[in-house]
Formats: sequence, C-alpha cells, structure tokens
Amino acid sequence: MSIIRTEHLSKSFGSLQVLKDINLSVEQGEVIVIIGPSGAGKSTFLRSLNELETITGGKIFIDEQLVEERKHGHVVFTLPPKEKAAYLLEMGMVFQRFNLFPHKTAAENVMLAPINVKNVTKEEARARAEALLTKVGLEDKFDEYPSKLSGGQQQRVAIARALAMEPKIMLFDEPTSALDPELVGDVLKVMQELAEDGMTMLVVSHEMGFAKGVADRVLFMCDGIIAEEGSPDEIFSNPQNPRTKQFLNVIL
Repeated sequence: MSIIRTEHLSKSFGSLQVLKDINLSVEQGEVIVIIGPSGAGKSTFLRSLNELETITGGKIFIDEQLVEERKHGHVVFTLPPKEKAAYLLEMGMVFQRFNLFPHKTAAENVMLAPINVKNVTKEEARARAEALLTKVGLEDKFDEYPSKLSGGQQQRVAIARALAMEPKIMLFDEPTSALDPELVGDVLKVMQELAEDGMTMLVVSHEMGFAKGVADRVLFMCDGIIAEEGSPDEIFSNPQNPRTKQFLNVIL
C-alpha cells in the first residue's frame, strides 16, 4: 500500500511551470532519493506534499486517501481542515536550514510540537525527547541551546524534532547542503539508521554515496519532470536518459 501517491501533480509560480505532471507512488518502508540539477523542482515537489506549497493541478493521496485535488489552480476536492491536518501530520520534514528556536534547548525544541499539537504531557514529551536525542547521538546535549551546537548537531536535533511527532514518512530537503563537509557524515549516519529501522523516506540530496548505499529507488528530476527512475545500480551504472548521464558525469 502506498503511503504517498501523486497523480499528474503540477505547480506553477505565475507563468513559470516548476512541476509538470509528476506521478509517484511511495510504498511503506521505501527509501527514495531524488537527485538532479538546481531548479529541477525537487524541493518544490517535497514542499507540495505537505502543503508548504499549494499545487496548481493534480492529486495528492496519503494512505490512499485523496487529500487534495486541484485543476488549473482551483480546488476540485479537499479534506475538511481538521481531517487534512491529521493526514499531513503523518509527514515529518527536515529542511536545509535547521530552523530551531534559539531560545529553547535541544530537548525543548523536540518537546514543543508533541505538547502543543498532540497534547502530550510535559513529562512524556521530555522522556521522548531524551530518547530521540540519544538515538541521534546527542545524549549529552539535552540542555544545550542551538548556539552551542555545531551545524551537524543542530540538524540532528531537527531530525529528532520531526521524529517526535511519530510520522509515518520523513521528507528530507537537502538536509546536509548547509553543513561543513566534516559534519555531513553524522547526519547521513542517522538517516541511514532510520532507513534500516524501516522508516519510509523521501530524500532530496546531492549525496550520491548515500543514494547508492541506502536508496531503494533513485529519481532523476530535471525541468520539472521525473526524467528517469530506477534502482541505484540502474541509475548510477547504466542511466538511459542523456540528461541523467550528463548530470552524473558532472557530479561524479
């Protein structure tokens, strides 16, 4: 059963069409890495899934439930707000920038959403935050403020924060692109462990080693379309699309 499915998804900013007819089905436990040049529409696609961007056309299904359908920018179908919010909460998202609250400790950043959105008790939220921060290798940083943490540590706090809402799928939008090279490995290790634990993941990344080693499927996007998809072996060893070949020649 697919956790997320899109049919004929499109997105325009004015006259600029950024996404064109994107059809994708993500199965439970699947790790999909999206690669491609800047401006291909990769981040916009991720942001469309959880309504950080409003789609122009097409359908989005979560857990096989149609959540949103639009045509030429107009709503054809949308779930009632409360019901839709519940489905959207099944997606956790980690951004390029960590977006932590600077005046709150690592643990407090992780506790905030479960307390405010899920009405979890403070004690329960603290216990969960500590367990998650331990999981991402920050057991000694519970009470540190973001300014005392490296970029890699802040990104791992951001991952723990997303996991605190117990999502069914994690969306990663270039989670290592803002990090110094020596800090990338720690974040990728946490993501690899999540994949091994069976978390469904949709990852936009330029980390080709991660894509080769962890992905079940790799999508190559360019010009707002999925130009090619396949196993890591198919994409990296035997790409069929000339644009994929050209991109990999440059980046590898």
